[in-house]
Amino acid sequence: MLKRFGTALCVAVIIVALTGGGALAGTFPDKNLKIIVPFAPGGGVDVTCRMIAEVAPKHLNGKKIVVENMPGGGAVIGQTYVAKAKPDGYTILAYTSSVVSNPMTKKTSFTHTSYQPIAMYCFDPEILIVPAKSPYDSLKAFIEAAQKKEVSVATPGYSTSHHIASLILEDRLGVKFGYIHNQSAAMQVQQLLGGHVEAGMMAMGETTQYVKDGSLKALGLMIDVRNPDFSAIPTFKEEGIDLVWGAFRGLAVPKDTPADTVKALDEAFKNIVADPDFNDRMQKAGFPVVYRNASDFTAYVGVVAEKLGKILPTLKKQ
Repeated sequence: MLKRFGTALCVAVIIVALTGGGALAGTFPDKNLKIIVPFAPGGGVDVTCRMIAEVAPKHLNGKKIVVENMPGGGAVIGQTYVAKAKPDGYTILAYTSSVVSNPMTKKTSFTHTSYQPIAMYCFDPEILIVPAKSPYDSLKAFIEAAQKKEVSVATPGYSTSHHIASLILEDRLGVKFGYIHNQSAAMQVQQLLGGHVEAGMMAMGETTQYVKDGSLKALGLMIDVRNPDFSAIPTFKEEGIDLVWGAFRGLAVPKDTPADTVKALDEAFKNIVADPDFNDRMQKAGFPVVYRNASDFTAYVGVVAEKLGKILPTLKKQ
């Protein structure tokens, strides 16, 4: 009897290993996931995360992604929340370069190594924007004005990639901007449309519709060569300013998230970013899709951290 029972048990274990065990490994996620966007609604990070959420169920066992905005402190509030969240893969951070720069410029309880990067899905170059009725009709005219007086510049928050781009530009030109820090790109746009600020440093994708309909004017892009979709907009290099900068957008989870969960998320978001519907939405909105998997994104963030570590100490805090 015991022998028969032992044989049956072994068979059962083998069956579970071949079926139930494999099914268990493939059940993540078994509930909806949440992406914490540490900025107010309406900006590029928020919009692109919602595009991800639209196609996500096809690649996440039918489960949804819920996007939750948690602005404040130049993204510190939302970033802190995720760093302290349960590392189970269900709470994801909209991970941008501010995760790297915030600990270098503010007192935070986290650093960029407090997270495990999952996927980078976008790199959006910086663009200098002014109101439609601005007297500055060219990048050259803007630079000449900034060298004579303090020009007001709106950013989506202190120590964001857009603020840092402005600081670097200040340093290169030997000028000083008057900063107006907001909580989102949407607030920047409202200030620019209302003529309440002279210029704004933003991500290209956040300005596409306004530039195309003439509501705002784009003066220059911080990229190597002109963008085909913005062929009329010169690069900063063309004005003798060798400055290439932009905002990376990605996703990350708390650093102690189990390796098998990270692997599952890595695979899922690879498929999400490759999804034709997602790419179509991104293209129509003007957000360039640039993908890096978990391993490559982790290495890339390390390079960005090294660069910022050298740049930020040389710049005067605003």
